Amino acid sequence: MQSSVELWQKNLHRARQARDLVFDYALGTSLVALLPIAGYYSLRLLLVLFLLAKMCRDIGKVWQFPRGQDLLAIAGNIFGAMGAVITASVVWVTLLAIGIWVPYFDSFKGFAGLFTLTWMLGQSTNQYYANGAAKSPSR
Repeated sequence: MQSSVELWQKNLHRARQARDLVFDYALGTSLVALLPIAGYYSLRLLLVLFLLAKMCRDIGKVWQFPRGQDLLAIAGNIFGAMGAVITASVVWVTLLAIGIWVPYFDSFKGFAGLFTLTWMLGQSTNQYYANGAAKSPSR
């Protein structure tokens, strides 16, 4: 049986590991927008969706897929994903608007939007799994 200090340290290590994983995926997905290949938007979209799904699965692996999340945690994860999409859209539109007055800013709108989307989705998923891990001390 683990003590509460050992469990806390293990969960702290997992949280740091998941945060680093989310940052790596955020950089990876945002770099897809900077690929110098004209066209192929469907292929890029599929690649980003694949990376987002893989990131969520890898975060689950870090937390060892805990069970027992309550309805509020599930709703929070869903609203976190919706908030990630909305915030990424706002970032994208903001850089598009700034690009009207400051040249070359709009070329980074895809990069910033995808980074925001991935970061927020990853943090929401991390909180979802951390909520289940806090309730199951046997792992």
